[in-house]
Amino acid sequence: MDKIKNLLKGLRDGTAYSFSWLMVCLIVVLILSGNETVSTLFLIKLFIICVWGSLSFTICFRNRWIEKKGFMFSLTCFYILFIPVEILMFYMMGLFKGNGSLGVWIVFFSIVIILYIISLIIDRLIMTRKADIYTKKLSEYKSKE
Repeated sequence: MDKIKNLLKGLRDGTAYSFSWLMVCLIVVLILSGNETVSTLFLIKLFIICVWGSLSFTICFRNRWIEKKGFMFSLTCFYILFIPVEILMFYMMGLFKGNGSLGVWIVFFSIVIILYIISLIIDRLIMTRKADIYTKKLSEYKSKE
């Protein structure tokens, strides 16, 4: 029961956090573009993508089996779950039209790949630093014996 409760809390918190930030970004875009209105249907679609993103995140990063495989495995699973739905929602929201222009696809996949590479670099740097700290502590422990 506690696992389900924690899952639902994580889903709630993730959805609220991501939807709030999307609303802030949407307001900024609306102000910069001079638009004054947003349809309720568009907001519902934003909410749906936030719920799916939070569910995907919860599945990939709060699942013990997947978590044991490492951060990059979790991130890859998240990308596999989230990006196809994100593309579908972008079409449904009208952000991508038809087949999409080559420029739009290049920008979209460039952002996805760059963020993946940045995550890989950060993960490697953190894991290298942790490995150095653990090695140092192990050496200190062995020298005390």
